[in-house]
Amino acid sequence: MRVTTRCLPFTLTLRLFETHLRPSEGEALIERLCAQPAFGTVSLVTASHDLFVDCFASSHDELMDIVTGSFPGLPGVTHRKVVFVTKLYRQASEWRSGTLEPARARLVSAEPLPEQPAYSPDRLDAAPLEELANDGRASWAELGAACGVSPQTARRRVERFLATGYIALRCDTSTAAQQGLREVTLVLNVPAHHVDDVGRYFAALSNCRLSAQVLGAQNLLVTLWVRDYLEVQAYERELADRAPGSAVISRQAVVRTFKRMGHVLDESGCSRSVVPLPLRTEGL
Repeated sequence: MRVTTRCLPFTLTLRLFETHLRPSEGEALIERLCAQPAFGTVSLVTASHDLFVDCFASSHDELMDIVTGSFPGLPGVTHRKVVFVTKLYRQASEWRSGTLEPARARLVSAEPLPEQPAYSPDRLDAAPLEELANDGRASWAELGAACGVSPQTARRRVERFLATGYIALRCDTSTAAQQGLREVTLVLNVPAHHVDDVGRYFAALSNCRLSAQVLGAQNLLVTLWVRDYLEVQAYERELADRAPGSAVISRQAVVRTFKRMGHVLDESGCSRSVVPLPLRTEGL
């Protein structure tokens, strides 16, 4: 069994791990990965490896601590390979299903907040961030009450998080509500003079969840929602036309997601508990 891990620190630098492990240790490994705050998403996939994992780290040094510290202690792990992601064309928070009513869609697509200088959250910022990890739909009054501040203060701090890019809003659905959509990831090797164009092409698709340039044997990773696995062939034909010489290194279909952005999921894909993502704040 092998594990691929995508790591998304707050600096938005993505990394991939590929880890070999003993098949008999699979269930124990999934439990340990889900219990670790740094491993935000854990999915069972069809590929040369069995698990795909998003890992959050706030710096390169912290990532290396996870690689050398957490991974050796996981059950059954025998090998790991690290691949760095160098550029993001689209993130999962930017994906849209097209199922919202027009009025609600306009609310989601409201004018962006004015950009603010980057900053590191302080100790007072940690409370609303932790509350939002548990309930991203909390009202300003509920958030303020949980953090011991006024609704206005809660709103001001959250809007600052959004404006500086420290946090992003995203919405995921349970398996039952996905209306037949299936998640597929293509790991590609694209000629260097085509990689930006291809990355942007996939990013512009309405069903694209992730398009990222990586550094390794492959140089582009794309995650898509499809209704039929045969749709993947059409994307591969388009890739061949747009970038002759491209190669598909791996095709991965998600069988089941055990954890998504810190939420541990049941068999139907509904959240049953939360393991908050790690926060890097000044003074903590």
